[in-house]
Amino acid sequence: MDPSGELLAPLAFDLVGLIDVSDRFTSEAAAQLHHGLNTLHRLALEQEAREGLGEALAIAYYKAIVLLPNRPALMQAVADLLLRYRFLCALEGVDDRRAHAFWWRHGLDRELLESRSLHALAHLEASLQAEELCFGRHLADYFAVEPGCVAQRPPASLGFTGLELVLGHLWRFRRDHPPEPAGAERHLYLLAPPSHVAVVDTDQLCGLVAQLLPLLLSWCPDPETVICAPLGTRKVSLSKQGLHSSSTYFDGGKPVPFSLNRSLDPYLVLTPSPLVHGTELRSAPLWFGPLLDSLSSLVFRDLLDYQLGEPAFRHQVLECRSPGSLLDVERGTAALLPTSPERCLVEGLLLRSGRARFALTPCHQFADRYARAQGLSGHGPSGVMNQSLLATAAGVLSTWRYERNFDSWSGRSADVARHPSLNFLAWEPRDSAAGSAARSLRIGPLTYSGYPSECKIEDLRLFALGEQVYAIAALILSRSRYRSWLPEISAEAAANNTIDDMLVLQSVGRLDLWRGDLSFLHLPVLHGLRDPEGVAVQRPRGFEKNWLLCPWRQGLALLYSVQPWQVFASEHGLQHWHPLHDAPLELPAGIQGPLRNSAHPFPLDGLEGQGRWGLVVHRRRQQSYIYDQYLLVLSAVTLEPLRISRVPVLSVNLEAVGLDRGFRKNPGVCYVSSVLVCDDEVQFYFNLFDCRTCVLSLPLADLRAMVDDDAQFCALSL
Repeated sequence: MDPSGELLAPLAFDLVGLIDVSDRFTSEAAAQLHHGLNTLHRLALEQEAREGLGEALAIAYYKAIVLLPNRPALMQAVADLLLRYRFLCALEGVDDRRAHAFWWRHGLDRELLESRSLHALAHLEASLQAEELCFGRHLADYFAVEPGCVAQRPPASLGFTGLELVLGHLWRFRRDHPPEPAGAERHLYLLAPPSHVAVVDTDQLCGLVAQLLPLLLSWCPDPETVICAPLGTRKVSLSKQGLHSSSTYFDGGKPVPFSLNRSLDPYLVLTPSPLVHGTELRSAPLWFGPLLDSLSSLVFRDLLDYQLGEPAFRHQVLECRSPGSLLDVERGTAALLPTSPERCLVEGLLLRSGRARFALTPCHQFADRYARAQGLSGHGPSGVMNQSLLATAAGVLSTWRYERNFDSWSGRSADVARHPSLNFLAWEPRDSAAGSAARSLRIGPLTYSGYPSECKIEDLRLFALGEQVYAIAALILSRSRYRSWLPEISAEAAANNTIDDMLVLQSVGRLDLWRGDLSFLHLPVLHGLRDPEGVAVQRPRGFEKNWLLCPWRQGLALLYSVQPWQVFASEHGLQHWHPLHDAPLELPAGIQGPLRNSAHPFPLDGLEGQGRWGLVVHRRRQQSYIYDQYLLVLSAVTLEPLRISRVPVLSVNLEAVGLDRGFRKNPGVCYVSSVLVCDDEVQFYFNLFDCRTCVLSLPLADLRAMVDDDAQFCALSL
């Protein structure tokens, strides 16, 4: 209500009726509402929300952008009312559920025109510049092209060391240097609820904010104005031509304003003087900056993400006592499956071992237990797939993808924005794994730091360097998202690097086991790659989705391609890679290519791996969606291929599939995602039917006997 005690909500509904009827009275009503908003305290704001102020301003906004396109000053005045109101709600922690319900009822069905202006006419061109300075720089290096949005990177800002709570939802960024004299610099704050900040990787956040700060200041040089830059959300896209925002995860969804999917928006706030109580912002002159999409995954986990509610939003860890282990194949939590030829769901060379065991992995039960405990359960069958395992000095850990409701959405459609897949992390600490009694397991969804908000993270492959755990993962992006400022990427991706107009990249992240967080490091850059004509190429070519990183000698090796055989090496760091092998690999007669990488190499001759490594590779049968897995034998010294299985080591047993009554998303898929050697036993973890994760275990001695048998394996050479 305004200082006279009258509510603002009725005046806001009057504003709706005045738009396109009288410009004069529309302007006067907007000015009165602006003055009234400057005087609202928390209790008054809560009352206004109940009376429908937020809903009325949303209706006025929609009406203005349809009826006032040729009167930008008037349209901006109406849009600014909604922007200021939403900022005040974030500042006071007021959840306007009535307005939020309006956005959900009407926002998803609007036309593209109506998504143009919410945040100071969206500032999307400026948002593209901010995007380039963050993830866009990595993307340009990955493809070795020059981004065209910003000519030069702004000078680096002084850094920050962390966040400290001021009060309520207001956090101050601590600087890593003594403060300068008063008035010499802006004061930087984060406006976000404590539960959101609890999942933040503070180092990543501070680093990206330091990168973006000079650019943000250049857009609003007025030293007396408070800059409010909303942070992005996973349901926002810059992919549409014409600089429109959109809710699409890829390209098929409806356009929506940036804030549709949540009732409280997080902001970066820059003030000319320090804040004492935060109430100074109620009446301060505000400039709403561009959407900072690259920071969204650092700060915000939406209550409505996954449609799972508050427990899942907080990504709470479930600690449980289990009679089994992550590595169990026949005890405790694993479920043994038949291995007889007529009933086994898979077939292949590995089944010829008389001591092979075949089971569902324990992660099915772990995921279901977490779902029941935290409220993730939904209608329709669910899937567990792409499991990766790693045994380290800290314990045994595993990641897998958990997808719900296969009957209600397509995994690569616009519905992914509302039903995204979850990557889980399970960790069995070493002191627990060593015991014979019930073991302690920590299970929870992975959070992500520093990744672009509009991406799908798939196919994690875990590896360790010393005591640090890393993952290389596939990032799936909309190719058209970057079309306007990286046309070379669009052209390259269209030729070689997409599935259904999606751009597929490889990324390296660092895994924090205790926080359950995967922190983005960079996109690996390949140097010196050559095409068949011998011309140097500075970008990935062909669709090589699974790049495999592993320790080798005193450095690292990156297994990039099987045909041709391309291996890269790095002595320092995980970003820049130089060619070690680049040669054609001819397959023996009877083996149809091309072959591609499946899972990280594993030692065949002892855990030291100084003799030979095993490398599982796959092919997709022509004109079908059936996968066959083969086993390559590599020299652990030179990383050259030595032998290959004459027949697949694993494939779907199509004759037995009819006996299986379970759900199958893709009946021809059998795809090895991880191999682990443990106690003279080798365990092959594979994705079956794109919805189950199974493990096939056999003695390492049996596998070595197969490898040395010329009837089952044949020689290879470059």
